[in-house]
Amino acid sequence: MIPIHLPKSRLVRFLVVTFKMWVKALGTKAAIYHFHDPELMFCGVLLRLSGKKVIFDIHENIRLSLQSKDWLPEWALCFVSASYFIMERFCLMFFHQLILAEESYLNHYPKHKSEAVLNFPLAKPMELPEKKWNSAIRFVYSGVIHPLRGIWEMLALIQMLKEAKTEATLDLVGEVRPAPLALEIKNYLNIHQLNQNVFIHGKVDFDQVTNFLKNADIGLALLKPIPNYKESLPTKIFEYMQHGLPVIANDFPLYKKYVEATGTGICIDIASMETAFPLILSMIQSSDKLAMMRGNGPKTVTENYSWKTQEQKLLSVYQNLT
Repeated sequence: MIPIHLPKSRLVRFLVVTFKMWVKALGTKAAIYHFHDPELMFCGVLLRLSGKKVIFDIHENIRLSLQSKDWLPEWALCFVSASYFIMERFCLMFFHQLILAEESYLNHYPKHKSEAVLNFPLAKPMELPEKKWNSAIRFVYSGVIHPLRGIWEMLALIQMLKEAKTEATLDLVGEVRPAPLALEIKNYLNIHQLNQNVFIHGKVDFDQVTNFLKNADIGLALLKPIPNYKESLPTKIFEYMQHGLPVIANDFPLYKKYVEATGTGICIDIASMETAFPLILSMIQSSDKLAMMRGNGPKTVTENYSWKTQEQKLLSVYQNLT
């Protein structure tokens, strides 16, 4: 691993780090240069102009995600998104191969040089202990805590369960963004008397995340229906399945394909949590249904959605370039 100091300013990082990375990368004398950070696209161009073989790994549809960034003023969203699109299209001409983390991205990138390699988890044999479903339901959410990622819908769910006299807790595991949102969440918990139901743990290391998943009952993925999320499947869904957690996710067609069609959870319309609530209540009140979903999760990941199903595609790309 070669460390690079990253300036806080995005602009400075873009201008300075590109040159530093190019110099250090050349020093490694690698056969292939594989990068995924969009800020390094011009570094990739420089490497190609230096006669190197370059792969750009696209983890999200940046052009679409830029349209929802809260650090950009509203008037600048379309301009920045369009500018990025033009810059990206220019850089793509220089790269030998594109690796796409979602099959849906094939609709946005040149197919002749693209390979969809999905970001599935490593298959880990896991013995699930017997679960008793007659106690308080413990929900978990792992990932960035943000309004676009459903924080208010998750809190509303716990509030509705409390009002329905159904015991439930929620562990929020991840960084709160933006930072002032943490105070808004705490105020909500105080007003609705949910301090004994919702626990904010912040960003923790991977082993701690695993412990939270092992101790939870149901995993939540209630992302807002913005264009980038509707096309991108969060890895957390497969991590929930792998740990035997029934999943509650938004009702995007992509999510339904992996969650409802595999019998590992339910998909709801988060635009109306009141309408969705009876579906959730029916799910958590049926121990048979929960047990079935719990059993389906690890089996589904191991057989269909583990990294073993994808690694050969990536290795083939490397072999074809060397």
